[in-house]
Amino acid sequence: MKKYPYTDSTEIIKYEPKVKKHHNFKKFMPCILSALLASVITAGAVGVGGYYYLKPLAAQSVAYKSDGSTVSGGASTLAAASGKAELSVTEIAKKVGPSCVGVINKTKVQPQKYYDPFSGRYFYYQQSDELVEQGSGSGIVISSDGYIVTNQHVISEASEINVILNTGDEYKATLVGADEKSDLAVLKIDASGLPAAALGDSTQVEVGELAVAIGNPLGQELAGSVTQGCISAVNRKMTVDGRTYNLLQTDAAINPGNSGGALVNKYGEVIGINSIKMSQTGVEGIGFAIAISEAKPIIDDLMNDGYVSGRTLIGITATESRNGLTVYSVSPGSGAEEAGIKKDDLIVKADGQVINTVDALNEIKDKKSPGDYITLTIIRNGGLTDVKVKLQEEKPENK
Repeated sequence: MKKYPYTDSTEIIKYEPKVKKHHNFKKFMPCILSALLASVITAGAVGVGGYYYLKPLAAQSVAYKSDGSTVSGGASTLAAASGKAELSVTEIAKKVGPSCVGVINKTKVQPQKYYDPFSGRYFYYQQSDELVEQGSGSGIVISSDGYIVTNQHVISEASEINVILNTGDEYKATLVGADEKSDLAVLKIDASGLPAAALGDSTQVEVGELAVAIGNPLGQELAGSVTQGCISAVNRKMTVDGRTYNLLQTDAAINPGNSGGALVNKYGEVIGINSIKMSQTGVEGIGFAIAISEAKPIIDDLMNDGYVSGRTLIGITATESRNGLTVYSVSPGSGAEEAGIKKDDLIVKADGQVINTVDALNEIKDKKSPGDYITLTIIRNGGLTDVKVKLQEEKPENK
């Protein structure tokens, strides 16, 4: 997929040999309120123009009593039935803090050059294979043998990824799998006996509950910072740079560098992965986390397969208008190409339903499986026709 740069409303850190500078951060929504992916970043790009999908919420949790009967309900009810104890913020920090790590994104620096007017030649003064830190974020240890979850945008375009434990020990990490559409990534370090965080059930989270954010705002200098607040809202639908998320909203302070870190409930369970904050003069206390119950199946797929399986692909990119979706490009070898879809075709219906947004098309497409067909009604040269497109499974290029 072609990648486009972030909006250029950001002052970019320029790394020079052995000199580190601080930076402001890239904005992702050129609206009245700007959504920022909350990592500390200075370079990179994200895909646009594709179709985005998030797996559905996990089923409601059930707690078992000692006599074998079940209890369902809110988080407090379930916790009481399962014998969970409420923790103070101090206890939460002690329990979950060791599971929160720093994630360093390093990239190769392009050779720097200067022009010598006397000789008329360019001279290079920096090696092209030198690695420098281009950004940093946070991560959560999810298994004692070294699996770590973070945001995809934290490790985007990295040539090397390093993980720093709360002990200060640093490891080179392997990228197991990354998913742009859900903004999740799984890393692996060669370590054992790590303190894995307990993952909770975000479908049971209620507005007003305690929320504690743990991560590394502004980089490793402030590693392990703990902020507290409450759950301000649940099931917030937000679209950032073409990706639609179902998020938990919190007023616990989330800043650049917190991306990939933990949002924790009063029982010391991770209920969200901190990802986004709203940024505008006069706006405070509006942060967002990817709900852990939506993240879990994606994390499992990334760990097992290296990508999210079962997603359907039409094979087009399109632009929205009031009249429908105008095809911008058609992927070679895709179902769309085989069905004869062409650039500039106007898609007005999918399976008989009128559509004029990517989200509307996704809602229909994502209910299907690879191998199923979707019927697109298109206008070409003034004529109306139905085209049946066989959906393929969306996979990374290397899978």
